[in-house]
Amino acid sequence: MPHESLNLEIWSRLIQGKSLEGLAIDIIDGRFDLNGLELPEPEILRRFQLHGILINEIAPSAIIHNAKWQNLDFTGSKMNGVRLIGCELNNCIFERCQLRDLRVWATTFTGCSFKKANLREAALGAVDVQSDKRNIYSQVDFSEADLRGTAYKAAAFEGCVFRNAKIEGIDFDSSTFSDCVFEGELRDVLFYRRGFEGEAFPENEMINVDFSRAKLRDVGFRGLSMERVKLPEDADHIMIKNVPATLDKLIAALKQQSDTMAKQLIAFLSIDRKWIVPNQAQAVINVQDLEETLGVAAVHRLRELLQAAKKP
Repeated sequence: MPHESLNLEIWSRLIQGKSLEGLAIDIIDGRFDLNGLELPEPEILRRFQLHGILINEIAPSAIIHNAKWQNLDFTGSKMNGVRLIGCELNNCIFERCQLRDLRVWATTFTGCSFKKANLREAALGAVDVQSDKRNIYSQVDFSEADLRGTAYKAAAFEGCVFRNAKIEGIDFDSSTFSDCVFEGELRDVLFYRRGFEGEAFPENEMINVDFSRAKLRDVGFRGLSMERVKLPEDADHIMIKNVPATLDKLIAALKQQSDTMAKQLIAFLSIDRKWIVPNQAQAVINVQDLEETLGVAAVHRLRELLQAAKKP
């Protein structure tokens, strides 16, 4: 960790977008070694309750406008409460950093790594209200990062890796994904073709997005054709192909059976029916989700019906 005076000088230059040349900083693997850099913790301005929830109103630790950061290694640094506005970050490392409550607008990250970073409650998908400019994450590694509670209006994720990241309780809204890889568990997550009031942003076509090694728990793909998506085909998931026609067959068969479980399965299969598009190529149901909702027998019933539906 840099000594206090150097720590302050580094932050002064970073905030102003100035070069770090001339400072007593090692260069390792082509990057300035800023390991263990510390920002003062965000100041709590006031505490209050809203609908019974305790809210802390804080002053940001650092507000950074239009900076261009390149070849910086912040590994293990404490940077909670940072605000980045209109910035460009290239080849920067934020591995194992404390970045809670990070907020980012109109900023581009290229070739950066957030491996094992704490990004809880970060606003990664904020949008500049004047230009509608999104954040762009290109070739960014979020492996094992804590993304719980992160917020999104719209952002572009291109060639990003989410390997064993903590992805839970997230609505990606109008964010777009291409050439991305997800591995490990995703829980209570929503992807949309276009989110609420997202007309100003490109549609999310989910081009070459790989979930084949992911575990999808209560994950929704809304309004998406899923043609160029790899979904998990394993014992933890039930794959459905040619979704609209197959669901129609399943529901018709269940209506003929008319017992309680059949009615429950119809309700389960109909939960997201309004989000299915006519050309939706595939979908998956997580076995554990179905077991927890309707029991093991419902899983067996659904598998049998799917086998019957495949027959001409």
